Amino acid sequence: MNNVTSVSTAEIYDVLDPDEIDRMLPIAPQVYGILRQRIVDNRMPPGAPIGESTLALRLNISRTPLRAALQQLAKEGMIVTRPQVGSVVAQLDAARMEEAVVMRAALETAVVRRLAERGFDEQLLARSFAEQEAAAEADDYASFFSLDEKFHAKLAELAGLPNVWAAIQSVKGHVDRQRYKLMAGIPFRSKRAFRDHKDIIRLILAGDADGAEQAMCAHVNSVLEMNPSTPGWENHFQ
Repeated sequence: MNNVTSVSTAEIYDVLDPDEIDRMLPIAPQVYGILRQRIVDNRMPPGAPIGESTLALRLNISRTPLRAALQQLAKEGMIVTRPQVGSVVAQLDAARMEEAVVMRAALETAVVRRLAERGFDEQLLARSFAEQEAAAEADDYASFFSLDEKFHAKLAELAGLPNVWAAIQSVKGHVDRQRYKLMAGIPFRSKRAFRDHKDIIRLILAGDADGAEQAMCAHVNSVLEMNPSTPGWENHFQ
């Protein structure tokens, strides 16, 4: 696809706030996180220009950490370089998305199996569940998305596999973009995800490793079902 965004360059860079960067911490990882999130939530849409000099000026940083951040985004397929155009935000890549879902399902099912076999203190997730429920009931998808990320990262941590989530994070950018794109405007779209989370934890606490694996696999693969061309697709959010 060769669509170029109709959003102006000024509007694109206006979504970047230099005050988000903590100058006492490494700059490159922060810039990577900021740009990645803007691409995921479509504030930097497909075709948006990625100009090094303009970005560096806007964020008040040198080009060295910026280039490191852009290299990581390019590696993940979030930005591409076009002849005579330069670097731009990539179009959504269905092949990368499907590959990432396969990888994520394989890794996260291993996480929940390990938790079901070893057990854990459910109170460690009490605050997470309370916050998720509040966001889901308020139909606050942006907040729920962040809480969802933290929930899955916490499961990997509790299983003693923190690097698993880091590996997943490095490949699932296009999955996250799809979630934002297809779920925008759907009332109470976070409720199904929250129900899935509760079911997964219930099965883990019951020691049902097979059931937890199946529930996590269905949860991760649900993003591939969110296709408006599929009859009844909106039922996934009821």
